[in-house]
Amino acid sequence: MVDYKDMTIKVVGERLSPTKMKVKAGNFEITIDKIGGEAPSPVEYLLAALAGCLNIVATLVAKDMGIQIEDLSVEVEGVLNPGKFMTGEGEKAGYKEIKTKIKVKTDADEETLKKWLEKVEERCPVTDNLTSPTPISFEVEKC
Repeated sequence: MVDYKDMTIKVVGERLSPTKMKVKAGNFEITIDKIGGEAPSPVEYLLAALAGCLNIVATLVAKDMGIQIEDLSVEVEGVLNPGKFMTGEGEKAGYKEIKTKIKVKTDADEETLKKWLEKVEERCPVTDNLTSPTPISFEVEKC
């Protein structure tokens, strides 16, 4: 068994406007804007991160289980009420519910796919961060 070590992953954002930010992630830059803006919003990127992570983990788990995947797509849908982040009033700033649907073209039977999906859910880092509390610390520094 491989002994994996902790990794630190860092992104740095630079404000372009009151709603838009350029974020550097490794050698890549992504632009984040408000919902309906010129780029995907943070909450859309969150759903995209889940979809992308599910694809990667689904492929890893399938390989471990000897499942051949011909094709795979992931739909992720979240229900969000913007009241809390827009006005400070409301029940919750984040998603109230997130639903995922993985469509997979494979010759694996239903029982095998059920076990596969359980392992995918268990091993997906983004799912883990969304379903289990992860400590977040905040600090502010004047420039």
